[in-house]
Amino acid sequence: MTTTEPMPALLEAYFADLDRALIGTDPREHAETVQAMREDAAEMLGRFGSSEKSAERIIAEFGPVEQIAAAATPAPAAPAQPRSSGDIWLLAGSVLSLIFYVFPFIAIAMLVWTTVRLRRSAGNRSLQRAAFWVSVAAVVLSVGIFILRAVGSLT
Repeated sequence: MTTTEPMPALLEAYFADLDRALIGTDPREHAETVQAMREDAAEMLGRFGSSEKSAERIIAEFGPVEQIAAAATPAPAAPAQPRSSGDIWLLAGSVLSLIFYVFPFIAIAMLVWTTVRLRRSAGNRSLQRAAFWVSVAAVVLSVGIFILRAVGSLT
């Protein structure tokens, strides 16, 4: 049952406080708690009337928002991305390819390896993205220097 009837300002403020207090709890439980309490409040308003005195009575019956939030289940922790040794070597190889830009085959190999790892969707995505952009920079630098030398030798 969803309510579309406006509630007294005091109850709306209470539900806004409750919504803020439930941040960091299980999202599903958060939504269900707020919805169930809104439905209960709407029923009580139907019985007691839609006055400020009724709103105060309903809030007293519900209790403090801190108490409700303390009883809620905390949100599950997000799993940490694993730092696989392959991704660390990938980033190290990409940095080396940037340092040794005169050997473009290293940069190209790192770029291919990075692309394969990114497409597999395995490992630490942030390390893989960093390695990808470092490898791209190394390839661009190597190709740019090759073109500058080629053009310089023509003149």
